[in-house]
Amino acid sequence: MGDAGTDGQGRSAGRSRLRTASGLIAVLACAVPSAWAASPATHWIEAWYSPPVAPAPIWGGNQVRTFDHQTVRQVVRLEAGGQEVRIRLTNELGRSALQVSEVRIALTSPNGVTEAATDHLVTFGGKRSAVLVRGQALVSDPIDMTVRRFQNLAVSIYFSGRVTPSGHLHQVLISPPGDHAAQSDWPRANLEQAPGIASGVEVKSDAARPVLVAFGDSITEGYCATAGTHRDYPEQLARLLARQPADRGWVVINSGISGNQVLRDGAGPKALSRFGRDALDIPGVRAIVLLEGINDIGGQDGPQGHRDLSAATLIAAYRELIRRAHAKGLEIYLGTLTPYEGAGYYSAAGERVREQVNAWIREARGFDGVIDFDGALRDPAHPRHFIGADECSDELHPNDAGYRLMAQTAWRQLFAPGAPLSGAASAQGR
Repeated sequence: MGDAGTDGQGRSAGRSRLRTASGLIAVLACAVPSAWAASPATHWIEAWYSPPVAPAPIWGGNQVRTFDHQTVRQVVRLEAGGQEVRIRLTNELGRSALQVSEVRIALTSPNGVTEAATDHLVTFGGKRSAVLVRGQALVSDPIDMTVRRFQNLAVSIYFSGRVTPSGHLHQVLISPPGDHAAQSDWPRANLEQAPGIASGVEVKSDAARPVLVAFGDSITEGYCATAGTHRDYPEQLARLLARQPADRGWVVINSGISGNQVLRDGAGPKALSRFGRDALDIPGVRAIVLLEGINDIGGQDGPQGHRDLSAATLIAAYRELIRRAHAKGLEIYLGTLTPYEGAGYYSAAGERVREQVNAWIREARGFDGVIDFDGALRDPAHPRHFIGADECSDELHPNDAGYRLMAQTAWRQLFAPGAPLSGAASAQGR
């Protein structure tokens, strides 16, 4: 729950007004400024999430994506099951109000062909159309629909006018002109990378389930993982948990943005700005894994971009995020920054910062524990480099095998017998 990739310097290269009376009613009924309103007593939990980003030129072009009397279908994989579903649409970082004329959900195959018997109309304050006010998100009415963990759900959104949506870039189906939301198969649709305004799916279950939020940049989002196979490290961790005799019901949510930084806006709002919405306010969250900072060290301005960044500055930002997590009663675990020598923005000075930051993380003072991703992925003979077979040929990102190592490391250090999240007490929060 993204940007499709980064350029040679690790930056994001990509991962998406009329105010009618009914739309206004829906906005007043359902708009949420930055978080989902969910009472713990109802057991609404996050099943899929995609951090909002602002409109940006599509990968390889110079124009932001628009839709004109078209239907857009996002296929998302649910990380939890339940008996009711509700959908979150985002316009938090949009440029203007955004009207949606129809939204439908249905179970689907990965290619977007839906199961007609599971098709449901989505309403907002009882209305089928809605206006998303600029700067806000919109949460649907609950939908009576049983879904299971790891099922694929299609969210089909019809835009009856010309719109420029904001949202994380996803591989989405884009229909020919017209309302095709209820249509099961779209033989003339294009599969493209484009903004998807569906940014979350919640499910309501009989029992509360604890949510682990993986928060970070492209290494969390899963850049270089084989597309469509769910092999980023959070999803591989979810599969590992599902295979355990007692996984304690943990749900793993990916809140990564490719190119994101801790201290500076760019590819999405900086971590210090988005941490509340994209981690602390996720329904059901009990713990967070923070893995971010390599883009700050490399910088967005070339090999010298890091020169004003010290390890102390980055550590101070981590401390602020830790303070905010603990203030909400959440556990927070820090991942060591992975090797990057040979990457486009590598420098010896930046490497010194990375090593100083990792030394501080490994001391684990003031937070709940360490996941040593660096130790899992570095070459023992050349510790500033990835293990050769487990990187993406850019000296910066893991490949599928590398992400598997990350998932295994996270499982051992968080969920294996005796690990901090292995017991039922952890599932109840701090």
